Amino acid sequence: MPAAAQAHGKRHEAFVPPHHKIFHGVTDTGSVKDFHVFNKRVGAHAALMMSFGRWNGQHIGQGLHRWRVTHTRGVLSLSTAPGGQPEEISPRGIARGFGDRYILGVGQAIARSGQVVYIRLFPEMNGYWNPYSAFNSDGSSRGPSHSTHAFRNAWKRIVTIVRGGKRGKINRRLRKLGMPRIYRAHSNGDRVYSRRNVSRMLPRPRVAFMWVPQTIGSPALAANTPGRYWPGGQYVDWIGADIYSKFATPGIWSAFRRFYSRWGNPHRHHWPFIVGEYSPWDNDYRGAFTRRLFNWALHHRRVRALVYYRSVTANNPFDINHWPRARTVLRGKLNNRRFDPYAPGTRR
Repeated sequence: MPAAAQAHGKRHEAFVPPHHKIFHGVTDTGSVKDFHVFNKRVGAHAALMMSFGRWNGQHIGQGLHRWRVTHTRGVLSLSTAPGGQPEEISPRGIARGFGDRYILGVGQAIARSGQVVYIRLFPEMNGYWNPYSAFNSDGSSRGPSHSTHAFRNAWKRIVTIVRGGKRGKINRRLRKLGMPRIYRAHSNGDRVYSRRNVSRMLPRPRVAFMWVPQTIGSPALAANTPGRYWPGGQYVDWIGADIYSKFATPGIWSAFRRFYSRWGNPHRHHWPFIVGEYSPWDNDYRGAFTRRLFNWALHHRRVRALVYYRSVTANNPFDINHWPRARTVLRGKLNNRRFDPYAPGTRR
């Protein structure tokens, strides 16, 4: 176990697949029927369903419902403004405690459900198209409210609060990190906690946090590399990266392998690895990309999950039905005994 994790005591559970298995998942289109259509097309049940959520959105309850009825574990891919919508809150705003109501609500909802949920927090954070990134496409800074320092603090605050435990202990951790207490309280006995019904013991949901940057920052600046957004090992349970056939040039594959070697090396790190998004989009007519990705995953033992990205609607350019040879490859690979079609506790 890395020293950073040891210093923080017992490491939080990552909820990895049992017996060296791998989970395969698919993105949520909002339709249970459509989920079953995908399963039929690939000949296997998806163990994970990834839902995309917006800060302060109502997605968490809907996601918990669909994850339950589809017998999947949920992956909540959380943004402050998905789909090009206006940003709800800045990283510095989160770090300073102005988003605590939402953070507490997420932890409480997951805890009440009893489900295991993976939170893919602020994915592709070093991509300028995401509002929580520190840089614009031309390389200019977005200022102190979106700095990598503010991002790391926002991440730490979310993880510290969502994981739950004694309120006083959480507040002490936040203060030690240089951030205000929950709800910016003046003390742990502040009246704000009784007014807002914050108990002395926050629930402990069954959550695991996934850190999934771009392997190459966009813009490709030294200040925008993945490591600049790294919050520290005690605040991360999974590490991963995304890859698409459309952009899978030799350079991208090389960066992908280097990223895994640095962050997923079993001799250096303890974190399981997820391919957070992949798709035979626009460039997998022979199924070569899908075959290469799955062969790579099966030969790298820290890879414990892959999620097929089919956007958030049915019958779009990412749909597996548009790529028959890739679909044939996927059907064959998912029949490998390493892939677990049901996460523990989801099959009823």
